Amino acid sequence: MSKFWKYPDEIADYIREHVVGATTKELTDQLNALYSEKYGVTFTAGMIKSYKTNHRLKSGTRCGTKPGCSSKYPAGMLDYVKSIAQGRSSQEITDMVNAKYGKGTITVERMKSYKKNHNINTGLTGQFEKGHKPANKGKKMRPEVYAKCAQTMFKKGHVPLNHMNVGEYTHTTDGYLIQKVQENGTQSERFKFVHRAVWEEHNGPVPEGKMVSFLDGNKDNCDIDNLVLIDNEINLELNRKKLRQQEAELTRTGINTAKLSIAIRKAKQRRKKEIT
Repeated sequence: MSKFWKYPDEIADYIREHVVGATTKELTDQLNALYSEKYGVTFTAGMIKSYKTNHRLKSGTRCGTKPGCSSKYPAGMLDYVKSIAQGRSSQEITDMVNAKYGKGTITVERMKSYKKNHNINTGLTGQFEKGHKPANKGKKMRPEVYAKCAQTMFKKGHVPLNHMNVGEYTHTTDGYLIQKVQENGTQSERFKFVHRAVWEEHNGPVPEGKMVSFLDGNKDNCDIDNLVLIDNEINLELNRKKLRQQEAELTRTGINTAKLSIAIRKAKQRRKKEIT
């Protein structure tokens, strides 16, 4: 069936007359029983759901918390959840709701969505708070469990297979060449961007709001003659108008073009403000 199939008038009339009180599945089954053979089409729940949405038809059956729909959850549950949510996990809230309103009232996954849809904040961050004590602190692993884990445990002095020595090079996920400069510290302390280091070696620290870019677009070419310092605004203009080229001189021309475009745009904005 074509996605642009037009519903005959008698089907459209039937849907309007029988939509209230019927679920999408029930309405779909009814239509297939009455009209499938006649019109050579098999109706699906997706088709009927879309038709109802496009024609703003509501069944009034269970459909969450939208206006005009009956709630699938017990009356008063929202206020109850709000009253117990602070400091409790989704699992804890779910257990308490099911204990109060009956087993199977809601699942943990639905509770997560329920809290999000109703802007219910538990105050939990999902992170260990300062001073948190692990439940297994001070407890020894059972011998049978230790025996299973021993072969895959890190041993004292263990060196990972992917360990890099100071001075070695690698690439970031977006292709920039970096070099390891020390063993300890954060990643930004242990590694440095080669192109940035080369620029700073010749010109000093990179000013705030500026970046070092490659004239020929090759991120492995960190020769000082291939590097250029540009504003973030110019970088955006180069990307937007695709002014970067594989030839350095053409990219230099592109940078000048970007500067001119920005200057013209700002001049127009100033004139517009003056007029208004």
